[in-house]
Amino acid sequence: MRALRKLVDSLGVTVLDHSPALELLQNSDGLVSGARGIRRQKGGDWQVHAGAVVLATGGTSFLSRPLGSHTNTGDGYIMAAEAGAELSGMEFTSYYTVAPVHSTMTRSMSYAFATYYDEDGAVIPMPSGPDTMRPLARAMLKGRVFCDLHRTPEDIRAKVPVISPNFMLPFRRWGIDPYNDRFEVTLHGEGTIRGIGGLRIVGGDCRTSVPGLFASGDAATRELVAGAISGGGNINSAWAVSSGQWAGQGAARYAKEHKAISGGQPIGQAGLRPSAAANNVDLAATLSAIQNEVLPYDKNIFRSGERLEQSRTILEGVWTEFRSHAAGSSGTCLRTRETAAMLATARWCVASALARDESRGMHQREDRPEIDPHFNRRIIVGGLGKVWTGRDHEPRLELAS
Repeated sequence: MRALRKLVDSLGVTVLDHSPALELLQNSDGLVSGARGIRRQKGGDWQVHAGAVVLATGGTSFLSRPLGSHTNTGDGYIMAAEAGAELSGMEFTSYYTVAPVHSTMTRSMSYAFATYYDEDGAVIPMPSGPDTMRPLARAMLKGRVFCDLHRTPEDIRAKVPVISPNFMLPFRRWGIDPYNDRFEVTLHGEGTIRGIGGLRIVGGDCRTSVPGLFASGDAATRELVAGAISGGGNINSAWAVSSGQWAGQGAARYAKEHKAISGGQPIGQAGLRPSAAANNVDLAATLSAIQNEVLPYDKNIFRSGERLEQSRTILEGVWTEFRSHAAGSSGTCLRTRETAAMLATARWCVASALARDESRGMHQREDRPEIDPHFNRRIIVGGLGKVWTGRDHEPRLELAS
């Protein structure tokens, strides 16, 4: 981050620290022409008019506490959807990462050597290969699960402080030697962070279907590089660097052709401009309602049409209330908008999971256990007042080299 900061400073870029974006600007022709946000430390608002906008706002884990994800709330998704953009791959958001209980430490490389135990101390059998998420989730639905890392080779143990220097911190704090002592573990939902859903990309320069709007990193779908499985840390990181360059170049070309466009109006809706009379909305209760539908293992890892329909009904009810009345004050504006983004994202995830009436990759339906060739297409989703889904019939997209 220091190196990147030095680079942008050397180019004369103005960086607004602690100044989150809340909404996009859009002119009467539908072109995205800037963005607006708030200055958290200095106070007041900022508004920028531009010839193009790149959304590099990350994904969301619905505040399930993976490492470093507290500010990843899917804000870019809702901003783009308000401008008319679609999302893709939102059904592939059921990836979970193992971590010690009461910890955000989701650096998972060392767990390749883990041995897991149930509450009685019996070893929990794991399949060969990297997919331990589903067996662990089944065990955790029955009771507490414990782990040790005694199978870790000595050369790997020596390299862990270099590869993942913060991995050992929680253990040191608790006085635990993970290579000899057993410790309790949990699974943190990764949503669209180590899932792959995001804004639909329609060009090799990472443009969206909305003129003047580009997306990169976790804000964009990673289906193009990961298919239906998690991109994990390596593929997603490579995608972030590559898509950032492609989107930046594409946006620069677009802006050069169209110049900075004045006259764009802020278009934010939910959490900013309620559709009915503004009223107090319990943000904590709203977040809890969202998490209760998209994080539990029996709803999101082991999916079924019946449970997904129940989740959709609940989320639609929460959305109707929130969209009608939520309007953050000066002190709660950001958290209200973040809650709106997570709520909208949850609706798109559930709708896409219902639309993909099969099992494929990380999307596993207990009631539809087989791959269906009729679904050899991406599921596209969008809409705010009413969520819609469809299938992508576009030809194969060639990304820039």
